[in-house]
Amino acid sequence: MIHGPIANACLLQSSIILWISLALIPVCQAEELTYYLPGGASYSEKITAPADALGFEIGTRHIQHHELVAYARKIDEQSDRVQLVQYAQSHGRRPLVMMLISSEKNLRQLEKIRQQHLQLAQPDRSQAVDVQPLPAVIWMGYGVHGNEPSASNAAPLVMYHLAAAQGKEIDQLLDQTVVLLDPCLNPDGFDRFAQWANAHRGYVPNSDPQHREHREGSPTGRTNYYWFDLNRDWLPLQHPESLGRLALYHQWLPNVVLDFHEMGTDASYFFQPGVPTRMHPLTPTKNLELTREFAKEHTRQLDQLGALYFTEERFDDFYMGKGSTYPDLHGAVGILFEQASARGIKQESTNGLLTFAYAIRNQVTTSMTSLKATAIHREALHVHKRDFYRDAVALARNSKTAGYLFSAGKDSARADAFIDLLRRHGIRTHALTADIDCQGRRYSKSNSYFVPTEQAEYRFLEAMVEARTEFADKVFYDVTAWTFPMAYALQWDKVSSDAAASFSAASIGPVIEEPIAQGEVPAWQADDYAYLVDWTSHYAPRTLARLLENDIRVKVAMRPFTSSSDQGETKFEPGTLLIPLGIQTVPKERVRELLSAAAKENAALVTSASTGLTPAGVDLGSSSFITVPKPKVLLLVGSGVEDSEAGEIWYQLDHHLRMPVTLLESTQLGAAKLDDVTTIVMVSGTYNQVSEAGVERLQSWLKRGGTLIAIGTASKWLIAKQITSMKVRTSTADPDTNRKPERANYADAEDQAALEKIEGTIFEVQVDRTHPVGFGFQSVKLPIFRDQALYLEPSANIYSTPAIYSPQPLLSGYASENNQKLAAGSAAALVKAEGAGRVIAMTNNPNFRCFWLGSQRLLTNSLFFGPIVREP
Repeated sequence: MIHGPIANACLLQSSIILWISLALIPVCQAEELTYYLPGGASYSEKITAPADALGFEIGTRHIQHHELVAYARKIDEQSDRVQLVQYAQSHGRRPLVMMLISSEKNLRQLEKIRQQHLQLAQPDRSQAVDVQPLPAVIWMGYGVHGNEPSASNAAPLVMYHLAAAQGKEIDQLLDQTVVLLDPCLNPDGFDRFAQWANAHRGYVPNSDPQHREHREGSPTGRTNYYWFDLNRDWLPLQHPESLGRLALYHQWLPNVVLDFHEMGTDASYFFQPGVPTRMHPLTPTKNLELTREFAKEHTRQLDQLGALYFTEERFDDFYMGKGSTYPDLHGAVGILFEQASARGIKQESTNGLLTFAYAIRNQVTTSMTSLKATAIHREALHVHKRDFYRDAVALARNSKTAGYLFSAGKDSARADAFIDLLRRHGIRTHALTADIDCQGRRYSKSNSYFVPTEQAEYRFLEAMVEARTEFADKVFYDVTAWTFPMAYALQWDKVSSDAAASFSAASIGPVIEEPIAQGEVPAWQADDYAYLVDWTSHYAPRTLARLLENDIRVKVAMRPFTSSSDQGETKFEPGTLLIPLGIQTVPKERVRELLSAAAKENAALVTSASTGLTPAGVDLGSSSFITVPKPKVLLLVGSGVEDSEAGEIWYQLDHHLRMPVTLLESTQLGAAKLDDVTTIVMVSGTYNQVSEAGVERLQSWLKRGGTLIAIGTASKWLIAKQITSMKVRTSTADPDTNRKPERANYADAEDQAALEKIEGTIFEVQVDRTHPVGFGFQSVKLPIFRDQALYLEPSANIYSTPAIYSPQPLLSGYASENNQKLAAGSAAALVKAEGAGRVIAMTNNPNFRCFWLGSQRLLTNSLFFGPIVREP
């Protein structure tokens, strides 16, 4: 036995170690596995339980993504029921993994099972599949919104149960199903939120809703690295997470897809069906019948737990680009789950104390009831898939539409992007071998394409291209239109079956399997005078950004002209880029190197000019060619700013244009150094945290010559702060002051208010193609996307409204008559001089979710040419 100072020191050291260990243990109830998992199950000791691998019990802290993936890999190593694959990497370089879980017997013949599932979606071969012994495939997707944490925190418990549970019940379930378990669809947002929640929790968990743990800062973890909502990216496919996920989806075409989410703390638990009147019209009724069968299993188990829940209200299945709706038009059953969120470890709610553990348990519970329902209805799910695709082809054959012709004119990059999107969704596109006339328009075989309706994905094709303006139910949870030919600003015509018979089948060429975008470069000549870049190409702005970054002096044409070279004469429109070789400070070889790369990588259309004298229009040395300044762009973000819109701008500049953009917190505007900033972008938001010093600094910078781009509701703030004198349009007629108010039912108030919202609708605007903001558009008419009801009066200066809404603006989606009247003749893009600077305001978001390629040029034109715009 040790005595004296040494013993006292050892005692002190032991006390410190014990104190540190206790300090790391939160004062909150740690639930046992039996709280979460089905009763009566025993578990293999060969499989490590979550708490033993993580070092804490699920529900006592927020698991981080690397811990989640490490546990999935450990399960993969330990279990014969599991195969792990990585299918993508996020922008933040985090892996996205999928666990394939089934019986050992099924895993040994996994490829055979997969091929049989794909065969069910092939109408000419599906009848040969024996569905009786075929396992059903269920896809469990957790946490597409990173700050809805009970989803991905439930995943370790589900994977543990499926890998380690013993007994007849689990053996039967895994014999009858193949589980594709994605533990986290949004790694970057998930880690952003986990860091926030773990950093702001205390030793003693705080349930006060005002506590910082429950009030996440901006940007939230809901979105991905670039602040995009990945649950809306199943259809447009703009991000690596979605691209990888969809590729894997089409490798399997699962029968059932689960989509786990959270909602407000004062809610309860939702599972589908959603509002029956808001299903997409192309979704077969069998989908709803099967969804209701699944709901019976959820109801049975949640009733036993005494959990509150609801169904068939609030949420709908109309927009087909979400995790729970995309499967519905692919012969599967998609099911949305929404759990009231504790955000932190626990939080007070109108239903009492809501704990993180409770939220996780509900998600685990419905994961298990969904698996059980999949096994029970396995054959019915197979028959549904087979009938879905067989009926789709029959519908196509009986349709009055044989297919669709489309062209992007000279812009092969935009056409290529659309063809690639269709291909990723399993839809084939054909080249033309002869010119075709349709609806009074010529479709040239050199740049036009045909999409036949007679293909297995007929329903999804129709959903992608339809333009619908009439709806049985006019209240929506999400967007009401997404017509892709309009989004890509394509020349697009429906080909009737009768019309298709009038042109030869030989006019339709092979299926396009490879990218078709091609640039053009001239044969470089020693005596070349200048080079011209066509601004209509989709990636021309990226070319300009790279030229300016490399200190190439570039001018832009303000008027049309014709240029001559050894190749002949070529006509050019306003917006054409001019690179005169005689005024460059960099070698000619470097200019040619950059232009060659632009043609190869970005499909740039480059032409040489052998002289500055033109056969028609302005000469190349004319003052009608204005030097394009190198932009330095600042984007306001943070408090009071719409994260998703700001993220779309950031992504467009950083990822697509490959140019730097400074992200400045709106609260720091008052102290910002703006002297070398050429352009400031403000997206929708309240900007309620901008100080008076920030307002003054912005106003001063603007009057000294800055270009301020205001998108969406940013204009309202600028008007309120008297930074600009634009006018908001609020009414199309004088109010009737003598009209007596009518009584209405209280219960209808929410729906009536929703009828005047613009949730996502496509309108037509008319573009002034001679204005710098309108450069590069091939048509005067432009479909644009609107998701809010702000309208601006046109400028009093008749030259300063480069985009104006058409008299009959509605193209696709829902808009009340009042909103249609307000939009007609209002400004879509408006320029207002303020001192030596200018405000360029756009009521719509021209860069919506970065897939609205048709109107993106309104933004890029404003970025590059805004500083040269003058108000005549």
